[in-house]
Amino acid sequence: MDFTSSFAGSGDAALYWSELARNWASAFTFIAALLAGVFGLFRYLRSERMRQTEQVRELYTMFFDNERYRQIRFVLANPEAPEYAQLRGELSSPGMPKELEGQLIDLLNFFEFVSGLTRRGLVSRRDIDWMFAGFIDRVVSIDFVRAYVLRHDFDELHDACRRAERRRK
Repeated sequence: MDFTSSFAGSGDAALYWSELARNWASAFTFIAALLAGVFGLFRYLRSERMRQTEQVRELYTMFFDNERYRQIRFVLANPEAPEYAQLRGELSSPGMPKELEGQLIDLLNFFEFVSGLTRRGLVSRRDIDWMFAGFIDRVVSIDFVRAYVLRHDFDELHDACRRAERRRK
């Protein structure tokens, strides 16, 4: 269409420019909405990662800065300690849990909780492995502890125990 032949006020040129302005406005609106969506997604992912980081920090505090697990961690790490033999005896004797067995149960329940958080996607597996995998592997590598876990309802730790048994064979 030749707009130069249109006389002023004919409406053809005005209609063309109006349509062009509407198209540019639509394109601009689409691009702005797309950018806002990408920015919103970026902000969401960043805040989700910050939330997970905060949870990992809390787990670290619960495990390493808390007196609750300190003694049992040291007992399990030192097979030559008399408490290690005491724990072995407590785990093999029937009846109500004694002191070290109770601490071990608390520790195993903590690992169950952490594993459940990971399975549900509330904390990343990479973060948990970074912080606890070595310690979990050390705990389930102890024969009498592994047998105890498999005899009781520590479902989340069963896989780690089975992997440890396969490595031992």
